[in-house]
Amino acid sequence: MFDNILCQQKIKKVLLNQIKSGKIAHAYIFMGQDGVGKRLMAVELAKNLNCATNNFTKTDIGACGRCVSCEKVAKNIHPDLHFIDFAKQAELEDEDLEKQKILKIETIRYMQKKVATKAREGKWKVFIIEPAEKMNLAAANSLLKTLEEPPENTVIILIAKHKETIPKTIVSRSQTLFFQPLGQNEMSTWLMLNHSLVPVKAQEIAELSEGSLENAIKLVNEKESEGFSSIWHKLKTQKFYISDLLELSKNAARRDALGCVDSMMVEAKKEFRIYPQGAALALEFLNASRAKLLQNVNAQTVLDNLFFDLYDLSNN
Repeated sequence: MFDNILCQQKIKKVLLNQIKSGKIAHAYIFMGQDGVGKRLMAVELAKNLNCATNNFTKTDIGACGRCVSCEKVAKNIHPDLHFIDFAKQAELEDEDLEKQKILKIETIRYMQKKVATKAREGKWKVFIIEPAEKMNLAAANSLLKTLEEPPENTVIILIAKHKETIPKTIVSRSQTLFFQPLGQNEMSTWLMLNHSLVPVKAQEIAELSEGSLENAIKLVNEKESEGFSSIWHKLKTQKFYISDLLELSKNAARRDALGCVDSMMVEAKKEFRIYPQGAALALEFLNASRAKLLQNVNAQTVLDNLFFDLYDLSNN
């Protein structure tokens, strides 16, 4: 059960025991950094709750993965599995996904209408709210009403990075499960099996990914990583006119601003191990830029400033 999720053994045990005993929490908060299996665990919980053949008569019984219900959950098309996220909100508002910055009360009200209906095919209705920390106050207060009077055979899973970003009233009415950063050995083994990496390369990526499989997969993409890494080396070794730097920044922002910063951070960390004083300030610039990108600050503006800072640092 949950075999396709790396690590998180304590959480797997908690959920397995709850399913076997029939004492499922009506609301969970899956807490932890990106890339540690929170969303995948939520989907697998939905699969196990609704599997047509899952009766837990043996300790090793879990979702079969083959019945119609399991297949629909795996494809995200099960009528009793609902994703309350920016994609759903964009669909409801008939707006571009890129315009979605917060989860609004209208989206939570849509969810509440679904909560009030009966399950269509499965035993349980499962609602996955992500990113839960992006709910505005009105949305959070509306959700609280549902958590105060939880319906039967309904599970609401909030996915978030930090506990402080969720209102205490919601935290108090949910069971919080903390997802730990993934172990380097487990991650490197997974990379060798799934991406045919040699052990040394897999271990290197596992070390640099900081416990996040999402980060590791980004680093595996050698073409993208090498392309962005070359920018780091160019900024350190070549002479640029202002117009050239702006063009370089513009192209990187169009491709993947966050991927660019992450790839340059890999190179900066390598240098930091050898020349900590020389790379420390560069890492500060990169971390600050990454934080701004995650706050949805204009990508080209962030990279413009970053490239100028790194270029000045290398030429002073």
